[in-house]
Amino acid sequence: MTAPEQSMPIPVALSLGEKGYPPAAARLLGGKSPATLYCLGNLSLLNRPAVGFCGSRKASARGLAVADDCARQLVHEGFVVVSGYAAGVDYAAHKAALDAGGQTIMVLPEGLEHFRIRKTLAEDWDWSRALVVSQFPPSAGWKAYRAMERNNLIIALSRAMIVIEAGSTGGTLHAGKSTLKLGIPLFVIEYGDMKTEAPGNHELIQMGGLPVLKRQDSGKANVEKIQTAVLTPFTKVTMQVGSLPFLLATQ
Repeated sequence: MTAPEQSMPIPVALSLGEKGYPPAAARLLGGKSPATLYCLGNLSLLNRPAVGFCGSRKASARGLAVADDCARQLVHEGFVVVSGYAAGVDYAAHKAALDAGGQTIMVLPEGLEHFRIRKTLAEDWDWSRALVVSQFPPSAGWKAYRAMERNNLIIALSRAMIVIEAGSTGGTLHAGKSTLKLGIPLFVIEYGDMKTEAPGNHELIQMGGLPVLKRQDSGKANVEKIQTAVLTPFTKVTMQVGSLPFLLATQ
C-alpha cells in the first residue's frame, strides 16, 4: 500500500512532564525543552535507540552516498534514523532508511500543517515505520531560527549524531558544536582534503568529533563505533578505525 492510500494518523500532542514525552529531550535541553511536541505516526519510535544525521542541503554526490550508506547500515542493525526532512543529507538519510525497511523520525522546522509526504518517498512510506515531529504550533511557518531550534531537538532525540558534510559556517557546523556541548557522541565523516572540501568537518574533528572512515575491504563507512555509542548513551568514546578517508565527488 503506497502512502496516498494509507490513512493519515491522528496528530498527538505530547506535553513536557507528561507520559510519552521523551525524557532524554527534557533532560538534555533543560529549560529550553519544547513545551509541546506535535507528532504524526508511530510514537514508539521515540523510545528506540536512534542516530541523528545532519549535513548540507547542497551536499556533494559523495556526501549523499555516504549518508545513504550509513543510514542503511544502521537501520539494518535496528536503529532509528533521525533527521530534519530538508533537502540534501536529511532527505538522503530518510529515504535510505525507509527504502531499506527501517524506521525514521522527521523533525520539522515548521508546524505539522505544512508537512507533505514527498512523491519520491511515497512508494516506501509506511506510517508504522515513520514519525513526524514538530515543536512548533501546527500552523507555524518556516523560519531560519526555527530550523536552528529544530536541530537541537534532533540532537536530543538521538544517542549519537553523524555530520556528513559541514561548511565553514552554517547550521550543520552549529549542530555539530551543539552536539559536543550537550555531551552526545559526535561522529564526523573524514574526507580526503577536509580543509578544502568539508572545512566544517575538519573543525569539528579538531574540537573532539570522532572521525568516520571507510573500510578498506568494502569501501563502506565503518559504523561499528557509532553502534557502540548508540547502545551506550551519553558516554564519550574514542575511535580508531580503518584507514581510508572518503573522497568527495567533483561537482
